Amino acid sequence: MVKSAIDIRCDALHYELTLPANIELSVGEEEKALENLFFAFGKARRLCYSLRQKYELKGRMSRSEIIRRVQELTGLNSRYVKDAYATIEHLPPHATFGGLRNQRLREKGKITREEYKERRNSIIYARGDKTKGGNLNLRIVEIACEKYLRVNIGDRKWLLLKLFIPHKYMKKYAQYLDGSRPYSVLIKRKDNDEGYDVRITIRAECSAKEGTRLIALDMNKSHIDLCVMDKHLKNVVAIGRINTSELQNTRSKKREHQIKKVANKVKNLAKHFNADVFIGKLHTSKFKSHRKANRIVHQMPQFKLRKWIKHICVKNCVICEERSEAYTTKVGRILSHIFGLDVHKCAAIAFALKLSDFHVFKLLSGVSSNEGDGSLRGRQKRGSSPTGTAQHEKRMKCWAAMMPSLLRTEERSGGYPETPGIRGLLFMSRLKACLPFHMIYVKIW
Repeated sequence: MVKSAIDIRCDALHYELTLPANIELSVGEEEKALENLFFAFGKARRLCYSLRQKYELKGRMSRSEIIRRVQELTGLNSRYVKDAYATIEHLPPHATFGGLRNQRLREKGKITREEYKERRNSIIYARGDKTKGGNLNLRIVEIACEKYLRVNIGDRKWLLLKLFIPHKYMKKYAQYLDGSRPYSVLIKRKDNDEGYDVRITIRAECSAKEGTRLIALDMNKSHIDLCVMDKHLKNVVAIGRINTSELQNTRSKKREHQIKKVANKVKNLAKHFNADVFIGKLHTSKFKSHRKANRIVHQMPQFKLRKWIKHICVKNCVICEERSEAYTTKVGRILSHIFGLDVHKCAAIAFALKLSDFHVFKLLSGVSSNEGDGSLRGRQKRGSSPTGTAQHEKRMKCWAAMMPSLLRTEERSGGYPETPGIRGLLFMSRLKACLPFHMIYVKIW
């Protein structure tokens, strides 16, 4: 038996989960102390951002020097300042704190200066630390069987705010909040003084076992083509398509709901076929074509699709990873003439072949090495592989050896039923061998 090219360990997988919560705050000294912390943390964020843009990016000041200087100006401890720096580290060069909408409202006089300041200083964030009982500055403690959020306000003073977490989350994830694991806490003030939202981010574990098959997902602008392949026999069990055209022309709030539906379809397929999921990683930033094609490709929500597919699969104990799908369309064009299928479905077959047996894919596509989940590495250099007639004969032998396994029917591999009742999923349960392929030309008078 030939060993599979995919090497996955059957250990615990991790995924991030955010739990919603609320705090109860009494009017008076507690509210005043928390407001002072909001303003100090917001000032720290803006100072870190401005110093980073002026000095760090130009090599005049290091990250540690910025944190030390902001700590002196704001009076916050070093952990708060480090967390403030983490919130602005990946912001673009021209960011508007508080949001551009609130800035426009202030310019038109629709909100007061005090309201604008509150909306600019509206978050407090603290990252978790396992060595400090889960979180040092914003820690969840239990007093008299009730949960409280202990907020560090400086000068060895703390606020104890009553915390409300939904029962269904506490029942399932209480062990992650007992201080033995790190968790991050975000406190966000709502606009118009409607209260505070608390978000607790934990890193949960999920044990998953390696499947006997794999599902290769070929990402396209309006659909995802998939191929289910047996890892050991290297035969195609099924191919199909998930329509995602609704994601192109929909509201942003509705788009995320549609993305989750697509991710759940992929998870159901993986459970049905006992397969691991491999998502094709696109590099749309390098795509350049005419204006309409550029707009369509750059509007693809492929990053959110990959994120949600991976999150939902791992959460349901399904192994999911990202891989480069470079050169799969090239091989798919060749397969389309043989199978009589469209290029995208054949590209999914080529992607599955690349994952299960890269040596065969290398001979067919002419790539030099496997990119894994990274970017392209280029083709083979001239003279490093057989050329001309010798290379053609080698590829023909490769095709002859590959065709029986790819065209093997479902019954020969033990049989596997088609997934019923999934709306929006076009599925072909098998590939028929020895089907004649005729090109028909129709002339319209």
